[in-house]
Amino acid sequence: MKIIATSDLHGNLPLIKEPFDLMLIAGDIAPAHDQYYAFQFEWLMNEFAEWIISLPMNNTWSKIILVPGNHDYMLERMSHAQFMELEHKCEGRLKILRHDMYEFEFPVSDGFDSLTIFGTPYCSIFGHWAFMINDEALDKKFSQIPEGTDIIVSHDSPNINRLGAILEGPWKSDTTGNKVLAEHIKRVHPKLFVSGHFHSGNHELQNIDGTLMANVSYVNEDYKPAYPVLEIPYDEETRTFLV
Repeated sequence: MKIIATSDLHGNLPLIKEPFDLMLIAGDIAPAHDQYYAFQFEWLMNEFAEWIISLPMNNTWSKIILVPGNHDYMLERMSHAQFMELEHKCEGRLKILRHDMYEFEFPVSDGFDSLTIFGTPYCSIFGHWAFMINDEALDKKFSQIPEGTDIIVSHDSPNINRLGAILEGPWKSDTTGNKVLAEHIKRVHPKLFVSGHFHSGNHELQNIDGTLMANVSYVNEDYKPAYPVLEIPYDEETRTFLV
């Protein structure tokens, strides 16, 4: 099974040539500096939906999981009916997780297996952006992620292994990253964690205390495409993530 992950597209829709089974997108998909709700909705229903439909999925059961980010104002405001409209426009390929769990089922040699995926868009406050809440509210939200969840897709990055560091540009810092999120990653202990938000955070897929994790932002701190879509090795025989 082929799993890929990306984040922080900011209106850039990468060309993906190789078929995949599961794609994880960790937020900030909308064009970077256009905050108008009507524009974002039209963009989602047209350019973004057309891109989703064009992606080379391996099977009818393959899926694209999307978690919104702080630039995705419309995804914060959209009603359930609008979510359903967008997912329908994407021909059932897309599942949007706005602090929700999804069970991804796939066939294996002896039947079916599944991976539980929890997606959360919530971030620490640093301005007037979507999905930003204080630390107390973050702790309540992240407490809702069940222990033993297989995959966490978060827009914000924790202060673990420099995932939430700013490694380039004038705001360069090793001290950034969501501390509340970091504690809940340790509690849940997922097999895989991917995030973005801090564009230049550590993009190397590494095993940290039994959890594979990486920052998967597509753009750099100048909002220019700079990083490849990450492929995450998965062994179907042992049903484990590899690094």
